Amino acid sequence: MAEADYSVRKGQARKETHAVSSLQPPSMGPSINLGAGPFAGANSTISNYEEPRRASLLPVILATALLVASASVWVLDSQGIYPFTYDYFNLAGYVLTPFLVFMCVAWDAAAQRAGRRSPWFDIRPGYSRALRVIAIAALVVAVPHIFEMGRSVGEWVVQTGVLS
Repeated sequence: MAEADYSVRKGQARKETHAVSSLQPPSMGPSINLGAGPFAGANSTISNYEEPRRASLLPVILATALLVASASVWVLDSQGIYPFTYDYFNLAGYVLTPFLVFMCVAWDAAAQRAGRRSPWFDIRPGYSRALRVIAIAALVVAVPHIFEMGRSVGEWVVQTGVLS
């Protein structure tokens, strides 16, 4: 209840000093002015409107970049381009695709689940769907990296005689 209503209800007379030209209709904005009551202070305006937060697009962008990087390593290795023929690049490509892409899927799922606690959160199921497609593509791209690592480990075992 406003302060003026309180003072009139208690029987106290209120002195009106406003000129007719200074009267303004009440604000229809999203804030409430508490005036000089007990809640007045530096922040005497309370906002009852919260800007909607949206699900982040960053996991989708990062997962796509990781998938493209891993696929690029695979293509450059299959073409026999010099630095990419090292086994460390296959290991890096393998880590990029299944592990880091699935971490992006988990990041998106956790962020959207945490955001559902707020009624102002804007859920984006299309982001999760796109990340699932990217994750499947990451598994496909990871297979050649796994074969190359298996070939390298097999050659090392045969050459060093570990199993003989």
